Amino acid sequence: KGFLLKHFDSLKIFLKNVDSVLKDLKKLLQKRDVVKNNTVIVLTVNKGQSELLTNFVCSARSRGFDVGNILVFPTDLESKALSEGLGVATYFDEKNLGTLPSGEAKVYGDPIFAAMMYAKVLCVLYVSLLGHDVLFSDVDVVWFRDPLTYFHDESNRDIQKFDILFQHDGSSQPRYNPFSANSGFYYVRANKKTQYLFTSLLYDGGLIRKSKSHQQVLVQLLNEHSSMFGLNVKVFDKIETSMFPGGYHYHLDWDTMRAIFNGESDAFIMHMSWTENKDNKLLFFRQMGEWYVDNKCIGEEMIDRFSSDIEAKDGELIGPCCSATAIFSCHFSDKPSKLPCRESPKMDKRGKPFWP
Repeated sequence: KGFLLKHFDSLKIFLKNVDSVLKDLKKLLQKRDVVKNNTVIVLTVNKGQSELLTNFVCSARSRGFDVGNILVFPTDLESKALSEGLGVATYFDEKNLGTLPSGEAKVYGDPIFAAMMYAKVLCVLYVSLLGHDVLFSDVDVVWFRDPLTYFHDESNRDIQKFDILFQHDGSSQPRYNPFSANSGFYYVRANKKTQYLFTSLLYDGGLIRKSKSHQQVLVQLLNEHSSMFGLNVKVFDKIETSMFPGGYHYHLDWDTMRAIFNGESDAFIMHMSWTENKDNKLLFFRQMGEWYVDNKCIGEEMIDRFSSDIEAKDGELIGPCCSATAIFSCHFSDKPSKLPCRESPKMDKRGKPFWP
């Protein structure tokens, strides 16, 4: 079957089960008291990205953030067990997401990466249809400050007028124009305009499969919906604002990175985008001093060991897996690091040292 017919098959499953999924989700959100200020922090993960989810939760806990506001949509039983073991609310939509691949994407846009984009569509749509605001985050993110305090700040009227707000991707590729919005970190206000936006994104799932990019299709729809339906879109400028830095800043804007390391930044988060694979993300976080996962909780053996108990105990992995302090190590001299890594090898042939 072609991309469109395959998506039609997925769409049939969604339409057949959406009412029961929303009913179950509503019960879960109430039972776990997940909704705060009508907002849910939404993430999705598969087994291949499990260490990054663990770091997201462990890092947040180390800074005293409330993780009770988080809802994780795992796409396999292993990541379901992991999420439950980390003590966060978890919903496994087995009918719609259970057939997605469990391995990690080796590079941006590969078949596993493309397949996981369907989960990114559904998890936001579900919570939006229940009438809640959504802060969506990829798992390769750490928080320095609680970003919800920014999006909920009623005194900032300029921000409150927007229906959806995005981190800037940093890329100037034509396929991301005109917004260059990053689909790995954004805030969605619950209203009819945003519900229709994400319903349209679901219907365009065939195009996501073909382009292998959730972000490309979402940006196209932002352009269409802002023009036709008055959707109010905000993308934070990558140069003029520094609250939501990502891979562009890590690799190209070292003034921003030095400000973060020196405690002189107003950044809320760091999103390790623009990075080829999970292994490199882990190394970059380690030398940023933003890695909080104990070594014994990294790798396939660890995942397989705890996931053999499908009904994981709530929070049982926090103690053995979460480090109270950051685990630092040097890996590349030509990438930003919290402490000098002058003796480490270069990652890029023509790379320049971050530390003089």
